[in-house]
Amino acid sequence: MGTRFWSVLTLSMLMTGSATAQSAQSVLQATALAMGMENLTSIQYSGSGWRGRVGQNVSPDRDWPRVELPSYTRTIDFDTMSSKEEYVPEAGARVTSLVRGDYAWSLDAQGAPVPQPAAAELRRLEILLTPWGFIKGAMAPGANPTMVTRHEYGGRSTVISFIAFGKYRINGTINPDGMLERVQTWVPNPVVGDMYYENVYTQYQEVGGVQIPRFHQHQDYDDGANAPNVSGGDHAFGLETVSDLQANVANAALTVPDAVQSARVPPVRVESQRLSDGVWLVGGGSHHSVAVEFDDHVVVIEAPLNEARSLAVIAEVYRLIPDKPIRFIVTTHHHWDHLGGLRAYAHEGATVVTHESTKPYYQEVLRAGPWLLEPDRLSLYPPEEWSEGYIFETVNEKYVLADRTRTVELYNVQGLAHVAGMLIAYLPREKIVVQADLYSSTAQAPDASARSLQRNLERLALDVETIVGIHGSPVPMSQFVEFLSAGQ
Repeated sequence: MGTRFWSVLTLSMLMTGSATAQSAQSVLQATALAMGMENLTSIQYSGSGWRGRVGQNVSPDRDWPRVELPSYTRTIDFDTMSSKEEYVPEAGARVTSLVRGDYAWSLDAQGAPVPQPAAAELRRLEILLTPWGFIKGAMAPGANPTMVTRHEYGGRSTVISFIAFGKYRINGTINPDGMLERVQTWVPNPVVGDMYYENVYTQYQEVGGVQIPRFHQHQDYDDGANAPNVSGGDHAFGLETVSDLQANVANAALTVPDAVQSARVPPVRVESQRLSDGVWLVGGGSHHSVAVEFDDHVVVIEAPLNEARSLAVIAEVYRLIPDKPIRFIVTTHHHWDHLGGLRAYAHEGATVVTHESTKPYYQEVLRAGPWLLEPDRLSLYPPEEWSEGYIFETVNEKYVLADRTRTVELYNVQGLAHVAGMLIAYLPREKIVVQADLYSSTAQAPDASARSLQRNLERLALDVETIVGIHGSPVPMSQFVEFLSAGQ
């Protein structure tokens, strides 16, 4: 305890000196000593907290919905960059996420590995965002940390910064008490570009000789200070209580399963299914789009996941319907997994059709920046219409896209708890309804969203023969009715 007192005193003296006289390595060494990291090679901590469902808020101005985590454990081996995160959500099944170096995977219900190669870099980065991972990363050979000081947290704080993996700037703020208070970086996101990613550490306590804080994570910004509040989601994770901490745990270094070592990020796959004359389901992945041909243009319903997916869908649409531009992109709702490809259609020159409540958020998304980590086409080659903002049509309760060949009716789904401003598309001639997240052909039992779809179809008196989901396969209306009846 006396050693740590003198390390904090030394750090305080360093922080009050001139910037040119300070040594980033000296500050890091003093902080490491104060945090009990003298011989730390691995760590395991357990407790309870919550996780935000990032990108899934009910309305854009609200925070990410929280899922309580009664049981949470994370084990990290710093030498091998291994991490095993395990938690059991309230009223849910165990989730296990793992990474070692360039390999990431999860475990299914039977404990078998499921490769997740696209997740490896972010999970490695998250190791460096922990209090101990940041100190070790900044002190590693070749990190070349820089340092500035400023008034913050009631006194003179020190900010130490280094570049991870050649592209991520990670900043750590050491407060006047000599403890790491915040770690921040930016990560690429298909909706908002370079997304702010921040861990805040408070209320440190010593457990087993190591200091561990209360964790609080932000992903993206909450602009609640502005009126109106357009984007409210930011609270992503919190570890509120710590029940156990072990330093230098045995077997913390993970072994990568063979199936994970050989896995690669799969290429975007597009498969088209003709639903009717001039109407196609463009699937091949977890999220689909629907292309509708008009006399001199095309309407696409839904732009999910990311730019790569949307560019592949756009290419397929032009193969199916050559020589006609995509004039409209209809988005059913603002959740990020359904919104990540919107900017590709804006770049293509399509007018965005959305519910009126989400237009301010979509304007922010299409103007978001910077996009430096993974630039997309809209950031590299912004069209004039994008800068002037003349690219929206909005829906209140009903909106119609029509010409002499076809009609598409868009309706707002009322009484839905899943999300505000949800749209469904109805093709009256074809008797097709296109919907997202309300019903999937793979569903085992009806839920509140499926019941909402049923009530709205009845309220609108739509004559439906086929239900097309952005997830799952198209099904006859009779199958949907039978599905609902079986769940009563």
